[in-house]
Amino acid sequence: MSAILCIDIGTSRVKTALVNENGAMLCLRSERIDRAASPDTQDALVWREMTVRLLRSMSEDIRAARPLAVSLTGNMHALLGIGEDGLPVADAVLWCSGAASEEAAELTARYPGFASKYGNAPTAVFALPKLVRCARKTPELYRKTRCFLEPKDDIGYFLTGRFATDPSDASGVMPFLPDERVWDAEMIRELGLDPEKFPPVIESAALRGCVTKSASDLTGLPQGLPVVCGAGDLATAALGCGASGATLSLTLGTAGQLLASGPRGRWHGLAGKLFVFSHADPASDLYLGSVPGGGFSLEWEAAHRNLTMEAFFRAAERAALRADLPVYLPYLLGRGAPYMDYIPCASWSGIGSHHTQDDLCRAAVFGPLAALRQSADLLSELTDHPFDSVVLQSLACRERAVRETACALFPQKKLLPANTEASLLGAAVIGMTAMHVHASMPEAVGRMVHVKESEDVPETEREAASALFGRYLAEAGKIRL
Repeated sequence: MSAILCIDIGTSRVKTALVNENGAMLCLRSERIDRAASPDTQDALVWREMTVRLLRSMSEDIRAARPLAVSLTGNMHALLGIGEDGLPVADAVLWCSGAASEEAAELTARYPGFASKYGNAPTAVFALPKLVRCARKTPELYRKTRCFLEPKDDIGYFLTGRFATDPSDASGVMPFLPDERVWDAEMIRELGLDPEKFPPVIESAALRGCVTKSASDLTGLPQGLPVVCGAGDLATAALGCGASGATLSLTLGTAGQLLASGPRGRWHGLAGKLFVFSHADPASDLYLGSVPGGGFSLEWEAAHRNLTMEAFFRAAERAALRADLPVYLPYLLGRGAPYMDYIPCASWSGIGSHHTQDDLCRAAVFGPLAALRQSADLLSELTDHPFDSVVLQSLACRERAVRETACALFPQKKLLPANTEASLLGAAVIGMTAMHVHASMPEAVGRMVHVKESEDVPETEREAASALFGRYLAEAGKIRL
């Protein structure tokens, strides 16, 4: 049976796994990255060292599985400069950094049609404002940089000695033309940047190279093992949970995310309202609705009520989902889609003396899910495409209070994943496609991604959720920033 070795460079963990052609995870290893000292920057050498340790810890499993290739994924929108010596010139600036807000505002003012051309406005989340800031504020680091890479592409370079990226990560850097799937070299030059510092773009299922002798000596991987380009974690997560065609994916992690895909080239009506990326599947574009503080807002509420997360979720379970619950707007880190601003403006409304702490916990769970329901409705409206099912990922499938609230709020059929490691599974889908085990990514998804239908909730809860969602929309519409 065939296997792919997958590597995921996350913001909080590095993971490695062996996945077979049917989607079974044969082996999984992970190591946590300490973010306490610098939550919005990371030393890329830490990624490399962790990857080496994890691969060496899997050496026996790798020898037994004899993987066909390595496939990569990782967090998107970071800025990491690699020098002529192959080492980082500075720590990577992660997606969550707001340091380039001034540059983002300047780009927005200078190019009002930016989103209609590239799919997204140049907010500080993306790598381009960070790159402009690097060239302006730290010109010595900019000059020393041979190539700017995303996290998974740094590991790709470490393993193969070759620079490359894929369309999903490139579209999260910008300026990248989604329809042509190429860098806009003219715009890069107009911004005073050097196109040669942007990596070549190849398709996600293309080979970026093979494991070099030096990488083999460090990791224990066979020299010459093919390395597939892979994709950013949004794209691999979408593949790994089956978010294609009529299926959405809902994830509640630090952020809340709603993923969907659609036929390539039909994204223009969504630009500026939802995030639009080139997908790992070259026939599709990738859509993202996001509330930045989705899951984080639950942690914040729990901490300020002196509750552990377990106690918070148990409290939410005890409260009935009612139409008269308070309305919580989970905008601690900004509103995200469809408003596309990142100005903190979280709020509560409608709290009465009859409400209990349990009620507040249940309402706090409802808030981020309601924000993602907005994105789901907008997708259906602007793409003229019916979505009949939604896969619940992360907290949305693990915690009963979150799962049942989502089941009541979303009108689509709710599905639960057999494998919750969606990004690793999506990387394996790409790898199996690249190695021609499956003929296409849709075929690979059909063979490798397995879901089951969630239990339904009573009609009374759906009616309560609908009424509470109407109140949520009314309160969200009152905000004027």
